[in-house]
Amino acid sequence: MNFKQWCKLDEMLYVCQTDEECKQYAGIDHNEELIVQLAEMRRLNSKTYIELFTNQDESLFLGAVEDIAYSKTKAQELEIHRLRNTDIVSNKHMFSGVPVNWSNWRQFNSLEKEDLKRKEVFDEFIEMTKKISSIVESRFSKINQTYDEYSEVAQSNLGCSLTPVSAYMINENFKRDALVEFVESLGERAKIPFRKALLDASKELLNRDPEYYDDFYFFRNRIYSDIEEAFSYLDPVEEVKRTLKLMNFNLSNIQFDTENRKDKYPSPICFFVEIPFDVRVLYKRESPYFDFQGCLHETGHAIHASSIDNSCSYSDKYRISMGVAEIFSMFLERLSRNPSYLNSLRSDAKSDIQIDRIIAKNNFMDLYFITFYTANSLMKIEYWERRLDNDGASDLYSRLMRNYLGIDMPGEYWLLHHILPEAIMYIPSYLIAAVRAFELERYIIDKFGETWWKEKDAGEEIRKIMNPGAKLDISIFSRLDTGSYLKDLCAIH
Repeated sequence: MNFKQWCKLDEMLYVCQTDEECKQYAGIDHNEELIVQLAEMRRLNSKTYIELFTNQDESLFLGAVEDIAYSKTKAQELEIHRLRNTDIVSNKHMFSGVPVNWSNWRQFNSLEKEDLKRKEVFDEFIEMTKKISSIVESRFSKINQTYDEYSEVAQSNLGCSLTPVSAYMINENFKRDALVEFVESLGERAKIPFRKALLDASKELLNRDPEYYDDFYFFRNRIYSDIEEAFSYLDPVEEVKRTLKLMNFNLSNIQFDTENRKDKYPSPICFFVEIPFDVRVLYKRESPYFDFQGCLHETGHAIHASSIDNSCSYSDKYRISMGVAEIFSMFLERLSRNPSYLNSLRSDAKSDIQIDRIIAKNNFMDLYFITFYTANSLMKIEYWERRLDNDGASDLYSRLMRNYLGIDMPGEYWLLHHILPEAIMYIPSYLIAAVRAFELERYIIDKFGETWWKEKDAGEEIRKIMNPGAKLDISIFSRLDTGSYLKDLCAIH
């Protein structure tokens, strides 16, 4: 087998596995046995890469180790996915005729008006984390062992030992201490204005102080309740398609699945099944404004994948760092607060005052996002570095949530998150990409004006940036300027 043949085989296995996993997340018929078998084939192929082509490509080596780690634990990952839908189920409350479960929990929180009912479901689910806790711990232990297994090879080829954290840092081109400083700096500077904004929002929305069960995902939907009328008429997919067509984006390779199935993944998600030819967006309705915002976000992922040049190397198409993968989703999502864009939407219920309120609400949610993901990011870094068990992780998570959000959150909440108990790292990438997306927006506005989304040349510029895949030049638009990003949200200097 030569390197070109290896790439072709790895892509074929990736496409087959991702296609089947997309069906799983969509809540439609899928074959879990096939997913496990394909994962084992990918494990063997990744092992072949390490044995034959280690010096070929740094990102492919790190990707091969990551694929081995995920493949070895694929059966456990599927079991966690299954248990969250079958065993994390309320005994007290229903939603749309079925018991509230992990997959429809956010929809329930968005529509349920009685605080006590939301609290009861939250407390039930925290108690039920014990049904998945041991599997999560066992799975992450096996992932750690995989990185240990290839640490000597990494030392020889990369000049460093290999851990989930060190691999992530290499992929993201960050020094460990620099990333921690970046994350902590954002969280520390955002937490005081966030706590004030949280108290104000809770008083306005709930007529009381916030409680632990009023989490990020609750506010993400409910905070926009007084502006929903302006967005309830919108078909998010059609509106986003209309916008992108103004910039000459070709959407023929993107599929949208908006069906509300019982076991469908609770968060909007995009699958890069075969770059650039087969990209799929999944989401289900939660609330009118968030549906629109979430559709913008996931379609940002989709146009990124579908705009990558098919002639790029296998590595440049499929080994895109997580801090890059989130840039264009967050960039397109920022249209949902652009005054000119909001005024262009076809609605009879808009006004300048309402748009000001939309922007203020988004600024609040950005502060919530920063503090929440600061706690999540630091927890995951320390989890791997200290090799914590789940009890230690929950204690740490509770302390971090108290420090950055000022909320006494049960530590087991991290096990109910959609990424923390599944992904090896990923979480800090949201914060990295949020700053870069802000900078990309400034760059595009400076070149094409506030109504850049109407300009075909803007679309061409964005595609030009996306086109090289993993080799895109971030320095074109980003200096990772946290000061300007935070100043945009509140009076921080």
